[in-house]
Amino acid sequence: PSHEERMEDIAQRFEILHDLTKATINGDIRAMIVSGPPGMGKSYGVEREIARATGEIETLFHLGGSSERIRSEIVKGSASPLGLYQTLYKYSDRNSVVVLDDVDSVLFDDVSLNLLKGALDSGKSRRISWLSDSHTLRNEGIPTSFNFNGGIIFLTNIKFDKIKVSRL
Repeated sequence: PSHEERMEDIAQRFEILHDLTKATINGDIRAMIVSGPPGMGKSYGVEREIARATGEIETLFHLGGSSERIRSEIVKGSASPLGLYQTLYKYSDRNSVVVLDDVDSVLFDDVSLNLLKGALDSGKSRRISWLSDSHTLRNEGIPTSFNFNGGIIFLTNIKFDKIKVSRL
């Protein structure tokens, strides 16, 4: 392909990233996974759209003709299952999105993966539970179960077609 064709392809991919991020923020889709090599702009593209939605770039984001404040959390690095549960609780309302940026550990931990499966369940109610004793949850007033109505965006360098772990 020519240089111009390649640039058009890249521009189209970023437009798709923009549209899917917006759809996740709006609640039109529950989650998305963006996978690709490092340095391709995955984080930048999603974080810029999140910044627009939360008012860091523009004052308000318009949802269905009304202005509603969007809440978001961008997690980078690592998250324990308990930390993931806390974050999902804090950002569980409809106008919230959690971005997991290179937090690949959650995809390889059974407890974290089960929490994510609950958060992204295809049924009407997406109920998540933590029924193990936790001083942390008690001290922070976080219930042992709640409904998750937010969105989740995964940004990762994982090549899913090369992974031999069937649960992913």
